[in-house]
Amino acid sequence: QLPGSNALDTAKRLRAVLDEMAAVFPVGVDYKIALDNTEYIENSINAVYHTIYEAVLLVVLVMMVFLQNWRAAVIPIFAIPVSLIGTFFFMMLFGFSINNLSLFGLVLAIGIVVDDAIVVV
Repeated sequence: QLPGSNALDTAKRLRAVLDEMAAVFPVGVDYKIALDNTEYIENSINAVYHTIYEAVLLVVLVMMVFLQNWRAAVIPIFAIPVSLIGTFFFMMLFGFSINNLSLFGLVLAIGIVVDDAIVVV
């Protein structure tokens, strides 16, 4: 993988090439991928999605239980995507890439944004 390339895309293309090559292997010869770090990357990305869904659900639940007002729940629901879009914009502006450390920071930031949005309302 080259610097700046997408690890998931690279692994997908590599698997496709290996499958093509396996078709012409001699009888009895097969291949096995011993180490695949992209599984961890995919799980990290799925964890970010899961955190976003949980955050939205908790915001709606907390706002409806304690404030019993849909309008109060709308503010934090919109704060989450706006802050994430802003984060990705500035990451792109400064040339940062998304790696496991930035995904972990993103999960923490989602929690902080949700907490602060609830407190502000």
